[in-house]
Amino acid sequence: MSRLVQDLRYGWRTLRKSPGFTVVAMFTLALGIGANSAIFTLINAALLRPLPFPEPERLVLVWEDTSMFGLKDSPVAIGNYVEWRAQNHVFQQMGAIEQRTFRLTGTGEAQQIRGCLTSASAFQVLGLQPTLGRLFREDEDQPGTAKTAILSDGLWRREFGGEAGIVGQTAEINDEKYRIVGVMPAGFRFPDSNNELWAPLGSAYSPSEFPNKGRHNAVVVARLKPEMSIAQANQEIAAIARRLEREFPQTNAKVGAFVAPLRDHFVADLRSVLTVLAGAVGFVLLIACANIANLLLSRASNRRREVAIRAAIGASRGQVARQLLIENLLLAGGGGLCGLGIAAWGVKFLARMLPSGIAAMSAVTVDLRVLGFTLAVSLLTGFAFGLAPLYDMLRVDLHQMLKQGGARQGTTAGSRVMRRGLVVAEVALTFVLVVGAALFMQSFARLRGMDPGFRTADILTLKTPLSGRWYGDPAKRTAFYRQVLERVGSLPGVISAGFTNGIPLVVKGNVNGFTIEGEPKLSGNTFSNANYRIVTEDYLQTIGVPLRAGRYLDRHDTADLPPVVLINEAMKRKFWPNENALGKRLRFGSSLPWVTVVGVVGDIRQSGLDRPSSAEMYLPSLEDPTPLSGLAIRTKADPSGLAQAVRREIRAVDKDVPITEVATMEEILDREVFQRRVQVLLLGIFAAVALMLASLGIYGVLAYLVSQRTQEIGVRMALGASPRDILLGVAGQGVALSVAGMALGGAAALGLTRVVSKLLYGVAASDPPTFLAVGALLLAVASAASYLPARRAMNIDPILALREE
Repeated sequence: MSRLVQDLRYGWRTLRKSPGFTVVAMFTLALGIGANSAIFTLINAALLRPLPFPEPERLVLVWEDTSMFGLKDSPVAIGNYVEWRAQNHVFQQMGAIEQRTFRLTGTGEAQQIRGCLTSASAFQVLGLQPTLGRLFREDEDQPGTAKTAILSDGLWRREFGGEAGIVGQTAEINDEKYRIVGVMPAGFRFPDSNNELWAPLGSAYSPSEFPNKGRHNAVVVARLKPEMSIAQANQEIAAIARRLEREFPQTNAKVGAFVAPLRDHFVADLRSVLTVLAGAVGFVLLIACANIANLLLSRASNRRREVAIRAAIGASRGQVARQLLIENLLLAGGGGLCGLGIAAWGVKFLARMLPSGIAAMSAVTVDLRVLGFTLAVSLLTGFAFGLAPLYDMLRVDLHQMLKQGGARQGTTAGSRVMRRGLVVAEVALTFVLVVGAALFMQSFARLRGMDPGFRTADILTLKTPLSGRWYGDPAKRTAFYRQVLERVGSLPGVISAGFTNGIPLVVKGNVNGFTIEGEPKLSGNTFSNANYRIVTEDYLQTIGVPLRAGRYLDRHDTADLPPVVLINEAMKRKFWPNENALGKRLRFGSSLPWVTVVGVVGDIRQSGLDRPSSAEMYLPSLEDPTPLSGLAIRTKADPSGLAQAVRREIRAVDKDVPITEVATMEEILDREVFQRRVQVLLLGIFAAVALMLASLGIYGVLAYLVSQRTQEIGVRMALGASPRDILLGVAGQGVALSVAGMALGGAAALGLTRVVSKLLYGVAASDPPTFLAVGALLLAVASAASYLPARRAMNIDPILALREE
């Protein structure tokens, strides 16, 4: 221990004697280690940290497989959940959760609260207990029972003052009295980070609605029995689904079921993104290590005499190696501490990448696992960048170093090869990283800049969820929509407005089945299907959906006339590919009237910018009693500036209607691509750091080469070499190393980019212009990095150079 302390002190004194080298080395390592620690913090939260439930490895989600609708992991019909729970033998418990919104009044201005209907067993499945009160009882989770609710910690403190006596009190929710029976622990908002209220599932349904197998809205969570595996659960749940298909063909035809780990559902789309980011920061760290190794090789040539003297007075090679490794570890430790600071600083930014579901269960924080990872990376880095310099120094010729002039012997051939090899490796890694970043930047630019099929500029959107108690009558809802549209439409700067049951990219589902007049039933399935939207007459014109044939909906399309529908081009291509769709009829149920197609409109991307448009229809609100909550307003100028005026006009119609999710359409598009934006930003930063480190590596090698070859350059100039010859000779070496690195990196990039091709949109993984542009950029950077050492060599005075020894 005393020798270790002595070596640490000596190593620290040695580093203090070269403050410039020490600062540059630690800063370089901080960038590499910090980037890795930051991304590992995200990986830790999303993939590694245990979920905050007892025995989380036994928690699973059970999904319906409705691939016939284009969706494998589909929400579950409550009736099917009831059958699964009664017939299975692999689950210890099962629970159902259905996302809902609640209208809270009596605590101030009416507001909409995100929450869930949940079976009494759901909380038991998760193994949770409230901090105040109790969970739901089974008798409260039945149709027709009294209303009860459990609050989140945040809602309890914000709207009810955090009163400990809240349990047993009532709150006005959805215009009914709900008795508060519990408050959940702080931070719990399962299954979404926006959830703040839970009510019993059964009490929200009538006795006839609860066993419904055609309404697919629930998420089913289950806990496996200790002796059961996911494979066994999948076998049994699939068998139950096949039995239900035979017993209930009208609702369960081709509806399968499967089981998946709870975590997998929330992080499925994030795994590939995290893999790409982890690879990128790994490249940055390798480049940083190569840079530090080059710096240490330069420093080693100046310390050979010191090593020789220490060896001459009795130091063994092991002692010398230990001393050099301790110095390296001190550098890596300092870089690791600084890198940990970078990671902690970036946590808040990175936390926004987590999907809301996993964010509700696992916060992005620097914990012991992150600290251990940073320590391990720092130690490995210290060994990695120190191996080449250590090998070079331990090969020193003792007698050569101690004789007169031995301190000026310069570098060995092996050292020069290692230095050049490290630069080539740096450039190759940088080429791969910059190509990847450039491909993702192009992908993002094309996705964000694509035409979604509807107008995005100057559109304001919001939601006005109506109370079922006061607006249960469709006539009252229609009167509310009409008054709001009239008042909002009369505001200065408003061009038009319209209501819908689903704003594009906000509501991505709503599939409806139908039969086509004159067409045979589909094999094994009763219905065709398409997305549907209920809209007021000016909605499609407001958001700029173009008319391709026929007419738009208008105010004459009421329940008193034969029902009509608009379809999009995708629906026409799917069901009437070589026919005129106008005048075709379809029906949504055998007891309902036929609906006539009166218009064809353009395709829009309702479900996502990176997803193709699917078959879709638009029904007039005056014919369909479905409540509408989405309001779109087209303005002449900045739409956000009209938000307060719009609020005022809606309040004038009904002051108790909550006004929520106010956003411009541009903001909705930005949210849609937010994760991709963050990914591209991080890759761009990592690529810029890699470029900077590679340029420093090229500069460092050439600068050291010039310092070692001062006499040689002086002799060449004395023999007639022009400054231009010297400039081209030195700079050419840097460019040659870069070209070799780019050739190696190009071959690697062609292989690695194919791995991420599924994450790209609108650009090929081997896009030639991208590879050529990155090559040109790296060549320019290499030329610039080579110019300064070459210019210094060009300005060497041959007389002074020849006088040196």
